[in-house]
Amino acid sequence: MAEKKSWKPDEEEALKALIRDTVKHAGSIDPATLPSKIREKIKGRVTGDIDIETYVKQVLAEQRKK
Repeated sequence: MAEKKSWKPDEEEALKALIRDTVKHAGSIDPATLPSKIREKIKGRVTGDIDIETYVKQVLAEQRKK
């Protein structure tokens, strides 16, 4: 079994797509509340020690560039 600290999503884009979908459906809410909403949505879907806050920041940055 892999250590939690070394866990990396096999399909990073799938996780980012899930985050993008959550952000899109969240509407205009405070971005600081997004990580907890996303964590609830993906609870039980992924295992390991992932940094949701980092993924949210990346997705928000990508969306701002568009």
